[in-house]
Amino acid sequence: MKKSMISTAPLVVALAFAGALAQDPAPPTQAPRAARPAPRLTLIDSVKRYLQHVGATVDQSKSTADMVVSNYTDPRGGGKTTIVIVNDRRKGLLGFYVYNFGSLKKASNREDVYKFLLGANDAITIGSFFVDNEEDIGYKYMISTAQPLNQNAFSTIYLTMATVARDRRGEIRQMLGKEREP
Repeated sequence: MKKSMISTAPLVVALAFAGALAQDPAPPTQAPRAARPAPRLTLIDSVKRYLQHVGATVDQSKSTADMVVSNYTDPRGGGKTTIVIVNDRRKGLLGFYVYNFGSLKKASNREDVYKFLLGANDAITIGSFFVDNEEDIGYKYMISTAQPLNQNAFSTIYLTMATVARDRRGEIRQMLGKEREP
């Protein structure tokens, strides 16, 4: 009995193999490939997309890999505001900057302007006015890049800054003795 089982074992294996082939004549199909993930956008690429949603334009000739120069025209007739957005990778900060308020270089009432800027800083919701090394007046807001920035947060920051610039530019320029810009 042992002898017959041993001699038939290869035959059983061959028949099982042939049966398996007969049941599945088609070659095995491969699982569908997963779609390649979309390339990850840089922070500046995301900023450019966000700018489109708020109705701003990008000045490509002045923008760089870590800086976007944008122009926003206020629908309420406040004129054009240029907002520069800088990705400071070293510090992990995204900075929003507005200039074109004027300069303190020739201002005779520097103390009054400084007091006005301090009072404005206390009254605004985000950002702060500053005077840079060249004595130009600017307005900035910095946020950490440690957390992702979404469209809603970007829009809130950007549009608030455009509004503050629109509302305060005339007063600052008047204090500096310049006529209001259209």
